Amino acid sequence: MAQLIVLDASVGIAALAADDAHHRAASTALAALTDTELVLAATTRAEILVGPSGAGGAALAAAKDFVDGCETVPVTATIADDAAALRARHRALSLPDAIALVVAALIDADAVWTFDRRWSSVDPRVTHP
Repeated sequence: MAQLIVLDASVGIAALAADDAHHRAASTALAALTDTELVLAATTRAEILVGPSGAGGAALAAAKDFVDGCETVPVTATIADDAAALRARHRALSLPDAIALVVAALIDADAVWTFDRRWSSVDPRVTHP
């Protein structure tokens, strides 16, 4: 069975932007994956596409290829409710962060990748690529 990894937007954005401080780490970690399914919350997908949507052209095409290669989980009412509760308990999280962590719990992900160090205290699956 494939390993499930939920990605935070910080990882996708870094992988796509050569000038991002975490570009090398994200690109190297993603390239090394085998037998892995990458998962995005729908909100994470949107976050990753913001910059490329403004740039258009090749940047948008590359970003769409990246997100289309990931499974996207829609944000249901249950996910939204659970994310609100998680956000209320951990004020340092943004709502999209909380949604990604709730999705990871829902699908019983093996790992959650982010460059945001604040997530480490919230879920033991959080790792930094």
